[in-house]
Amino acid sequence: MGLKVGAIGGIRLPVERLHVELTNRCNFSCEFCPDGRMQRARGSMDFALLENIFSQAEGVARQAHFHVMGEPMLYPRLPAAVRLARQHGLEPWVTTNGSLLSEEAARELEEAGLAHLTVSLQTPDADRFGLRGCRTLSFDEYKGKIFGAIRPFLTGRRGMSVTVVFLTNPLKRFLAPDPPTSNFPESARELRGHLERWARGIVRGTSVECELPRILARTRKAGVLKENVIYLTEKVRFRVRVLGNWAEHFELPVVPARIGYCPGLAENFGILWNGDWVICCTDYDGKTSPANVSGTSMKEFLSLPEVQRIAQGFRHFRVVHPYCRVCLGERGVLDSAFRQVGSIFYFKLYRKLLAREPAKREAV
Repeated sequence: MGLKVGAIGGIRLPVERLHVELTNRCNFSCEFCPDGRMQRARGSMDFALLENIFSQAEGVARQAHFHVMGEPMLYPRLPAAVRLARQHGLEPWVTTNGSLLSEEAARELEEAGLAHLTVSLQTPDADRFGLRGCRTLSFDEYKGKIFGAIRPFLTGRRGMSVTVVFLTNPLKRFLAPDPPTSNFPESARELRGHLERWARGIVRGTSVECELPRILARTRKAGVLKENVIYLTEKVRFRVRVLGNWAEHFELPVVPARIGYCPGLAENFGILWNGDWVICCTDYDGKTSPANVSGTSMKEFLSLPEVQRIAQGFRHFRVVHPYCRVCLGERGVLDSAFRQVGSIFYFKLYRKLLAREPAKREAV
C-alpha cells in the first residue's frame, strides 16, 4: 500500500510504528522488566476492538508492532491479528520472549503475513536464564524452542525475518547512574562468546553451515558500547543492545528533565489492551494516556492539544509531560543534566549513524 505523507499538527504521518498491546499478561517475570511493578489490570484485547483500531490506521502508521507489555504469543488469535494488520496495509511485527516458539508456530505466523519476529533472548546462558522467572521451562528446552523456530528461515527463501536480541551492561556507573543490578555481559569478550555459541547452535547441521566461519568472524566485531547487528543470513540476525534501568527508574527520586529528546510520537505511539492510547511504547502503566479509543479516534488522539504540546516540545528539545521528565531525568543534578543532553546526542546523532546500516529498528 502506498502511504501518503501528511501531518497532524507537529506529527508527521505516517508514523513508523503503532504499538498494539494484545495482552499485558506474561508467562515470564523478568527481573529487568517492570511487569511486577505494573499497577493496571491484566487483560487481553477484544478482537473487535483490534479491528476498530486497524480500520483507523491507514495513512497514520506504517507498521503494527504487537508489543508494549505482556507476551503476545499468549494471545490465542495472534495469527489472525497478524493477518488483520496485513489486510489494513500495515506491516506486522511481533516481539516475543521465545518461550512459546516452535517451528510450527513460527510457520503459522509467517503464513499469516508476519514481516518480522523479534526474539528477546536477553539471557543467553543457563545462569542468566534464572532472571526470567520461568518455572515451567529449562534453559535447554528454551534454547531448543528458539533454535527450532529460527532454522527454517536461515536459507532466505521465507518471507519473514527474525532478530534475536542480546543485552549488555557495560561501564554501569558511567552509562546509568542508577544501574540495574542484573548480571549481563559487561565486556566485549564475554558478549562475543555468547554470540559465537548461539551462532554455532543455530547454524550447525543446516544447509548454511558452510557459512559459519564468516558468521563467526562477524560476531568477533561486536562491542558492548554500541548497538550491534550481526547477520547470520539475509533473514536471520542478532542485535545487541545496552541494558537500561526500565524496571526501577520510575520508582527512584530523580531531578526531572527540562530539556532532552525522545522520538516518541515522531516515530511511534501505542494503544493498550483496553483501548487506552499512550504516547510512549515504554509506558508500562498507562501514565501518558489522555484518552481511550472508545471515545477518541486515532487521528483525534494525535490531534489532542496535550499530545501536540508533547510533540512540539520534543521538536524544540523541551520535555513537557511529567512522565517524560522522570524518564529523561536522573538522581542528582549532574547525572540528570548528563542524561538530558545525552538523550539529544543519542537520538539525534548516534542513531542516525546506526541508521546507515540496512537493518530496521525493532522494539524489544
